[in-house]
Amino acid sequence: MSKRPRFGVPWTVLASVLLAMLAWSSAPSAQDRRLLDANGYVRDDAYARPLVPAADQKYLKIDGLKMKETLKEVVAISLKSRDDGNKYWGRIAGTKYEAMVHDWAEAKFKKYGLQDIHRQPFTLPTQWFPTDWTYTFTAAGKSYTFKSVNPSLGSPGTPPAGLDLDVVWVGTGTAADFAGRDVKGKAVLIHSIPAPGSMGHSAAYEHAMSRAFEKGAAAIGVVYGISDNFAIWQGLGRDGEGAAAKAITTPGFFMGFQDGKVIRDLIGAGQPVKLKMKVSVEHRDGLTSSNVWGTLPGATDENIIIIAHQDGYYEASLDNASGQSVMMALLDYFSQLPKEQRRRSLTFIATASHHVGSPGTKWIHDNRATVLAKTALMINCEHVSVSDTKYWNGVMRKANVVAPRRWWINGSERLFDTVLKSYATFGVGLIADMDPNASGDMGNVARDLPSIQIIRSPVTKHTDDDKPEWVPAAGLEAVARAYARIIDDVNKLDRRDLTPAPRTSTQAAGR
Repeated sequence: MSKRPRFGVPWTVLASVLLAMLAWSSAPSAQDRRLLDANGYVRDDAYARPLVPAADQKYLKIDGLKMKETLKEVVAISLKSRDDGNKYWGRIAGTKYEAMVHDWAEAKFKKYGLQDIHRQPFTLPTQWFPTDWTYTFTAAGKSYTFKSVNPSLGSPGTPPAGLDLDVVWVGTGTAADFAGRDVKGKAVLIHSIPAPGSMGHSAAYEHAMSRAFEKGAAAIGVVYGISDNFAIWQGLGRDGEGAAAKAITTPGFFMGFQDGKVIRDLIGAGQPVKLKMKVSVEHRDGLTSSNVWGTLPGATDENIIIIAHQDGYYEASLDNASGQSVMMALLDYFSQLPKEQRRRSLTFIATASHHVGSPGTKWIHDNRATVLAKTALMINCEHVSVSDTKYWNGVMRKANVVAPRRWWINGSERLFDTVLKSYATFGVGLIADMDPNASGDMGNVARDLPSIQIIRSPVTKHTDDDKPEWVPAAGLEAVARAYARIIDDVNKLDRRDLTPAPRTSTQAAGR
């Protein structure tokens, strides 16, 4: 007679259940992807949205899906650049494609009947343009070419015949990684970890490119990321610190993680790898860009300035079609209000050539005594909405929430209170501590007047995956609604109520 366990369940039954559990735990299972679209991006209707108090529901007429369509109008200009055959493509500063965004912004301003619409031209300094490039790796008689490889921004070209180089892998490029390695006259490959993206990546803060430059590398390559395969436009940086820093003049390139891993693994398997690289570069003078201005008149001679930069790499959906869509949503919302309900005029500026020095906001700073004499607040619309992500077992998984933003406020406690309350009301997530300084296009002018911005610089920024699918409509509308509420609240305050209190030399730059 078989024995039974104390609770009366036969051993045979327990064994069957246990085997079934083991089989279930070891069997592969397909992930449920109902929150994602067919291409693996989070659907716009899948994002979490907050409940909005009744007093603020008037702002719900600002519609994120409509804003997404505005964003796509800007992205279409980048796609024309690509389709016209440019390898260095996008709304590149100084090109006719950036000028097409000027046309687009001016047409929007005219559609809404703005006043004093005009373009303010700037002549750009000499601009770097790569016109053609090839990178061919060889190992064990096999050749490898990769679509993700781009010259680094500002890289010198190669001799017409190109460069033939041995390839050396140096990990993340720390001093320990270079110890005992001879890299002189060779192509160095550095693995850089986004932290969070091209605005901060490990090879930059470890000074890995400078280290390779100092040790005589003939070419410096950066493998970008810890998953996916992003092509990216990014520079190598500078050698040294402060005023004594000088440009790294070694030819450089960036490549995606999946492609870089192929070369890493070949070297790891003991295969010598060589690189043949040819890069053609032009330096163009006489290129121009413009600020595009337009004003929605208010009841007084004071104003609020709203800015958004126009240029961008690749499709540049986050950077900065997202900001352009927010600016136009604010224009659409406030243009529907009677003039007497707008205490201050709203001055909209589509700003010039952010990626090559922001001449538009630099001019505003240089002329602040007159241009900003009656300005109560400046709002920067830049990189405002992107899907949050989490790395999991070598995969970048997307979330149905908008990534929290870095933020900046220069102003009084009353301005802090109204801005932060507006962000909370519409679910605009923030990194908990405020940035010590404003960044992006706001950086030139942020301390010249009361100013605010939110900004996000994720792993996809400046890459070929900066597509509309990464930009949630939920995040676009949340930011536009919050900014509209802020404008209304600021219009209840006098300028003296918005100005930050004077700070002593011992006080921190941040709040």
